[in-house]
Amino acid sequence: MSLKNPFSSLSDISPKTRDWIILIVFFLFVGPGPAMFILNKYTISLFPLCSFVFVVWLLRKDIASASFDALLKNRATYSYAFFALKYSIFAHAITTIALKPPIDLPERDLLGTYVIFAFYMIVIGPIMEELAYRKVIFGFLNNKFGFWAAAIVSSVIFAAAHFSWQRAPAYFAVGMLLCHVYRKSGSLTPAIMAHMSLNFISILVSTLRG
Repeated sequence: MSLKNPFSSLSDISPKTRDWIILIVFFLFVGPGPAMFILNKYTISLFPLCSFVFVVWLLRKDIASASFDALLKNRATYSYAFFALKYSIFAHAITTIALKPPIDLPERDLLGTYVIFAFYMIVIGPIMEELAYRKVIFGFLNNKFGFWAAAIVSSVIFAAAHFSWQRAPAYFAVGMLLCHVYRKSGSLTPAIMAHMSLNFISILVSTLRG
């Protein structure tokens, strides 16, 4: 008697179903979902990592067929990433001047308590957020309603998910920029690179301020 692979059914799912699974996993275990209400060393350490591994497994065929060598050698990849990063910094600077939000990161307490959280903010968080907000939400809405409606709605969700009304304009602007870069480049890579860099800079500035 042969044992049936419990994951075999997931191997044959449609791209649309796969995208919805990614979105559900993100909001349940990584993004602004139920996991936020049970924060401890186990959920902080395992939920994002396990979710990331599962999503990578879901996307393994896409990852295997992607030409990362050509993508990383393409100067346009870095131009788009720098464009998004530069104007994202401007958006945060303007928001800081206009609204004077708290200087400290909302995640500062988590960064101080859980060392691994910095890795999640710089690496796993940006990848998962770009998959959820840009690839799935923006991509779905863009196919149905066009760029502007899709970019605005997905960016509003992106801003709201950060739970900081004082920085919401900056997060909204960043979301719009990343949607633009994703559409123009045809790849999530520049958006992910810009998002990673922005989070790293945020942590660096917060650390230097003490």
